[in-house]
Amino acid sequence: MKHGETPTLWRWLLVAAVVSFVPSLFFPYVGEEGVYTMTTLEMWHGHLWSNPVLYGNAYGRPPFLNWLMLPFAMTLGPAHVLVASRLVTALATVFTAASLFAFVRALGGTRRAAWLALLVFLSSDALLYHGWLAYSDPLFALLTFGAMASIMVAAKRKTVAPIGFAMVLVTAAFLTKALTAYVFVLGTWAVVFLRHPDARSTLLKPSAVLCYVAGIAAPFAWFYVTSRTGLAGHEGGAMTGDVLKRMLPANLLEWLRQVVSFPVETFCRFLPVSAVVAYGVLRGQSSGSSETRSWETTAALAAALNFLPYWLSPQGSIRYILPLYPFIAFVLAGRLATLNERTVRIAVYCVAAVIGLKFVGLAVFPIVQTRQHGDAAAVAKSIVAITGADRIYTDDPSSAGLSVNGNIDSQRWPAAPITWVPADMQDGWLLTRTADRPGTAVVWTGMLGKERMYLLCSGRACAAAAVKAH
Repeated sequence: MKHGETPTLWRWLLVAAVVSFVPSLFFPYVGEEGVYTMTTLEMWHGHLWSNPVLYGNAYGRPPFLNWLMLPFAMTLGPAHVLVASRLVTALATVFTAASLFAFVRALGGTRRAAWLALLVFLSSDALLYHGWLAYSDPLFALLTFGAMASIMVAAKRKTVAPIGFAMVLVTAAFLTKALTAYVFVLGTWAVVFLRHPDARSTLLKPSAVLCYVAGIAAPFAWFYVTSRTGLAGHEGGAMTGDVLKRMLPANLLEWLRQVVSFPVETFCRFLPVSAVVAYGVLRGQSSGSSETRSWETTAALAAALNFLPYWLSPQGSIRYILPLYPFIAFVLAGRLATLNERTVRIAVYCVAAVIGLKFVGLAVFPIVQTRQHGDAAAVAKSIVAITGADRIYTDDPSSAGLSVNGNIDSQRWPAAPITWVPADMQDGWLLTRTADRPGTAVVWTGMLGKERMYLLCSGRACAAAAVKAH
């Protein structure tokens, strides 16, 4: 194979990886996916465009993901809001792969090097699981990586325009999830500044400083605007409090387990390519260096610096470092490119095996999910058959409750979404996991996996239930 040539197999692997996201759009609810489907429907129903609410209460997160979901939900219909949300996250992962390809090329890498980086990324956990879940992380990863990559491209090309683009992206990332987007970008900026003295004049140009000021001012402007709505002015405090809470250890043993396991888990999320590269490097099969070796080191250091807080955080989760996945793929691909051709072929075959494994998983996953966690859509249908369009409350914040309630909201549209139970509930229906609430009667009992759920009635709702029973 000629240097720089892209084999046909690599192109077909990309097609297969992208196509593999389609079936996952139609899987049942997983984990806490109900958060964004429900906040989107509540935003739509209540016309609360700037302040997401969950169960009628301020959610404490910005609305950018909801804004992107809404056009798809409005087009597909409320019954398919989960498909709409996963469509956004799957597209975000695909665009992250495309951005990684463009990033490698912008740094001077060959098309072959860019293809290797793309394939390594699409053989990671981003393809198999976290890249299609209806969480904010895939979109946050796309925007945050785009901002970090733009800083590096600005330094490489000695131009300020990418810095302005980086500030737009980091603002959008903040509006997607949290202020931590700025921490990722600041860490990358610091590494670039220290490692590339020739780029310092570009990074400190007056126009670049103006971009930084605008980017930093954006969250303050957002908090000011949202505080004037009277609904979610505490958003900044909620974000900061959530981050600080995750930095506090529940106990020393849990923290030590996190410190030991987190790097190992990260390595495993890129298996088997990470193992192939490690084996090749340890066996001394590396020869020469890639065209982007200096920038690979920069990316590795930026990834390591940004990795540290999540590694040392007692409550860190692997999905929190999704913005670093493209950098990790870039570094692994750079090392892979210096190994012999046989090792590269083995790595590509491993990528093919991972993609093939995903297609097998696509057939098995919905069956396993339903057997282990139950059929939330069927449970919701049973409840809607009893309550109709009447007001429903809940006191269940669990992921099981989110899955059932998300289905209820979409099945009952345009009826009012489920809200949190008031302290003095007089009339209505309550979906709960506790059957002995004073002043209520049990109307329905069901199981969702291992979770027992109850539908209680109160006041006039009990009279309606008695009429339906007859």
